[in-house]
Parts: sequence; C-alpha cells; structure tokens
Amino acid sequence: MLAYNIAIIFYSIAVLLTFLIGLLYASRKQIMPYHLQALETSWEDIDQKYQYMLRALLNGGGYYGISSGIFMAILLIIPFGEGQMWAGYTIGLAGLAGALPLTWIVYGVKTNTKGNPPLWVMILVNCCLLIGLAGCFFMG
Repeated sequence: MLAYNIAIIFYSIAVLLTFLIGLLYASRKQIMPYHLQALETSWEDIDQKYQYMLRALLNGGGYYGISSGIFMAILLIIPFGEGQMWAGYTIGLAGLAGALPLTWIVYGVKTNTKGNPPLWVMILVNCCLLIGLAGCFFMG
C-alpha cells in the first residue's frame, strides 16, 4: 500500500507539472525569455516569419504537454486508481519517453547557449516519474 501511495503522489506531481508546462507553452504569444537569451536577441528584432515559426514550435510543444498530461491523468485516475498495474507502468514509461529527451534538449540549450532555461523543472519531472515507476515495481 505504501508503494502504491508513493506512486500516486509522485505521478500526480509529474502529471500536474507536465500539464502546467504545456499550458504555459501553448498559451505564449512569444517565445520564453530564456529562448531570447539563447538567441541573443529581442523579440522585436526577429523577423515576423521567424517569430511565427518559433511561436508555432513553442505552442505545438505546449499542446503536446497538455495532451500528455491529460493522458497520464486519465490513466492515473481510472485504471491505476482501480489498481491496474499496467497503467502505472504505462504512466512512468510514456512519461519518461517524453521527459527524458526534452530534459536532454533543455540541458543542451543551457550548456551551448547563453539561455538559462529551468532545467531543474525537467529534472523534477523525471525524478517524480522514476519514483512513481519504482513504486509500481515494488507493488508487483
């Protein structure tokens, strides 16, 4: 029971963060300040067609975060909430399949540009997913 409760708590944090990050990115009218730092420019100095493309990429990533958060939340509430172990494994593995590459990309921006993205948020999401997945392994 303890492992199940740990999985629920940490998966809930990961789901909430994934959804909120998605919501933030999907609703932006311009790229994030750390993206501008990485590009070493201001939003106004970026050509309109590039602004459109950057915003489209950012918003598209945001919609993916929203849909991933909803997907994981449904699995967490319905099948995993009813004790179906496959859902717990699916949340962890599907979540990590998206979060690990994104973390590597954020790390690359942080180390290869002057941008300072919040890498700690992605590390937190990954840790929560790993702890939730570990809880599933201890359950069964």
